[in-house]
Amino acid sequence: MNREIRKLRQSFACAFRGVSSCLRTERNFRIHLTAACYVSMAALLAELDAVRCAVLCLCFAVMLASELLNTAVERLCDRQTTSYDKLVREAKDIAAAAVVVCAALCVAVGTLFFFWEGAAFRVSGVLAAHRWAALPLAASLPAAWWFIFRFH
Repeated sequence: MNREIRKLRQSFACAFRGVSSCLRTERNFRIHLTAACYVSMAALLAELDAVRCAVLCLCFAVMLASELLNTAVERLCDRQTTSYDKLVREAKDIAAAAVVVCAALCVAVGTLFFFWEGAAFRVSGVLAAHRWAALPLAASLPAAWWFIFRFH
């Protein structure tokens, strides 16, 4: 039993090491993670129901997972060859296309939730009625910029 728990703990350690590596080296992963944080704040301000919040969480997970898989494919391809290879290029392009498909899904879901149903107006109404609520948002923008473009 102890050995099983140790193996399980090690598998989680490997997974967290992979996420940490992606956070340090992949700007697009940091962009998607930052977007997920801002969309989550907007969902709270818009008072989206639990089902919509769950769908948003699924979108975040799918988006980040696709970025992790894309990074894994890119690194394996880069390890395979340093010279131009048509199949390597196609594999990288296909992995990147998967990220684009997931991003399009996330944009579609966000558009439906925030614009079709008027949640964006609720968010802007909260920010207009309680100007103090906009301060943490405004204050977080430089930190988000640093996280995306300077964090290593």
